[in-house]
Amino acid sequence: MFTRKLRNAAMVAAPIATILVASPAFAQSPGLSALNALCIDMFGSSQQPRVPFETRSLSPDGTTTFLSTPHAILPEGDAFGPTPPNLLPTVYEDVETCRGNKIPNTLPSTPENPYNLHPDPIVTPIDKTSPTDDLDWIMDEIEVLIAKNKKFDGERVSLLAGHAVDIIEGNPLSGELAGGVYEGFPLLHYLGGLKTKSVDPVTKTVTVNQIWYDSHIESDTSYIDPTIVDDEEWTIRYVVNVLNRGHDDFAPYAMFFDDPNELDFTVEGGPNLKGARIPNVGIDQTFFPMEDGNSYVFEMKMPPARFWNLTYHWGWRVHPPRVQVVENVDVPLQGNPRNFAEIGVFGANPRESEEAKLAAIGMIGDMAPAKRMWQMFREIRDMGFEKGKKRKKHKLNLRGLRSRMKHVRQAFYDWQNRNKLPTGFKAKSEDDITLLFINNTIYGEVDGHDGDAEVTYPFWTKRGDTAKIKLLNGDYFVHAYVLVDFGGLRGWENTFHNTLPVGGAGPLFTFGRNHFWINIAGGGPIPIPPAERQSVTKHGKSIESMERYFKKKGHKKSLRESAMWGGRMNRVAKVRNVKGIGSHTVEVTFNYEPSRRLRMYQFDALHHDVAVWSVH
Repeated sequence: MFTRKLRNAAMVAAPIATILVASPAFAQSPGLSALNALCIDMFGSSQQPRVPFETRSLSPDGTTTFLSTPHAILPEGDAFGPTPPNLLPTVYEDVETCRGNKIPNTLPSTPENPYNLHPDPIVTPIDKTSPTDDLDWIMDEIEVLIAKNKKFDGERVSLLAGHAVDIIEGNPLSGELAGGVYEGFPLLHYLGGLKTKSVDPVTKTVTVNQIWYDSHIESDTSYIDPTIVDDEEWTIRYVVNVLNRGHDDFAPYAMFFDDPNELDFTVEGGPNLKGARIPNVGIDQTFFPMEDGNSYVFEMKMPPARFWNLTYHWGWRVHPPRVQVVENVDVPLQGNPRNFAEIGVFGANPRESEEAKLAAIGMIGDMAPAKRMWQMFREIRDMGFEKGKKRKKHKLNLRGLRSRMKHVRQAFYDWQNRNKLPTGFKAKSEDDITLLFINNTIYGEVDGHDGDAEVTYPFWTKRGDTAKIKLLNGDYFVHAYVLVDFGGLRGWENTFHNTLPVGGAGPLFTFGRNHFWINIAGGGPIPIPPAERQSVTKHGKSIESMERYFKKKGHKKSLRESAMWGGRMNRVAKVRNVKGIGSHTVEVTFNYEPSRRLRMYQFDALHHDVAVWSVH
């Protein structure tokens, strides 16, 4: 496990990481121009040209980054009209490298074979009960029990609260909940150190298990080590369990580099490009409809892993925020494996002991809805109720417990909707978009949007339009903002495939390829400082003075561990905007038309997984 020293080092080094364009020297425009000339003119490649990097500056007080994207290489026009200027002709061939060589398994669909990269999935029925369903049932049960003064069953309340804690932590389930399909997938995102898998050297396959429900895609894999298949084709075996309200199309979107083995030359007057990872193309690998209550096994064909950057799993019917990503752990972040920040913050194995688990969960912000639920259910579980008693050892009566359950419900509702900021956080009207990084994921809100329908940013339609994005960090570790373009700059290709006859989304979201670009590639991800731990006050007393009072009275638990903390955090949330939150502002000028499929792709470079929030 990482030592504290290494954890801190990871948190400090991470913000300056440069991603996807692995050679810092390559951030010179002459290098880009020379590469375009070599690929397109000398080798006759069909690749789209690369563009210069963004220009950026920092305000004198360091609180705002001004970002101006590259300028479009395509004609100006209406991106939402019948002929978008960045829509490229469909080519039913594999993608090419710089030298014009085909990259296998990069043609997802053809008129003759609409599902070109995988055989028909194996489909089996499953119990579709989701974590949402069982948590809702637990709260209903507790609320019924605490409404009965004379027949109050405190032991039952404690048991139910313990079940809720196990769901939120992702522990094995027992009793009436044993055997749930979602067992092991926590609501708290603290297990990143355990979510790296390697490709099997014999079968050339790796298995990724996922659950889909509500607005969530949760996976047991965030990183894959594909070293042994750098030069061979391989397979990702997906086992996708679709739970209640998880109906969607399975739509993995893989991003590929140019061939680093072919970039073996030095640009005249510029950098040596040997082994550089240069953005090439991203593809929808399939678009296969899935129904609630079924498990689907997909065998997805992959090109040699030296091309592979990562794969997103989109849930387009509920997007944002339904998305999850698996990354190539060998693509470095500032010279480190991709998973170094997750391990640095949460440890290599948060499940090796109770102490390790609590330390990892302790890095998640106290105002995260899932953590508020977790804290209060733990308090209820540990209240020490005795059967037939109306009061507990710490003199918190049924009235107090009923009040606590109202706070649990509020946190539950906040957790369900990541398209609005949760209780305690308020977007300001001067910000076009507000993103809150908390619980190792992202909550977002567009000014004027109610959060109930598809989230769009209709204010960017042409070159020169802008967006002011407020970045908030509620966790106790650094997050890092990245903005990616999926075809607006360099073009996108729509391989039409109508899935409406088989229950899919049809032409609304179809197979496609696009030539992606990273709008922060020149200067690296934009760091968002961590939150300060809350100093809650009551009657003018600081948290420190209250801790001293607790110790004087002989309490074994600290205030944060006591039955008072969860409820107090909710009261703080209800009366004001949370203080001590890390903050940064990004003001973007877009110098190209947006991609019609997705305007803005935004994520956390250091803790990717489900920390994604993008707008159409």
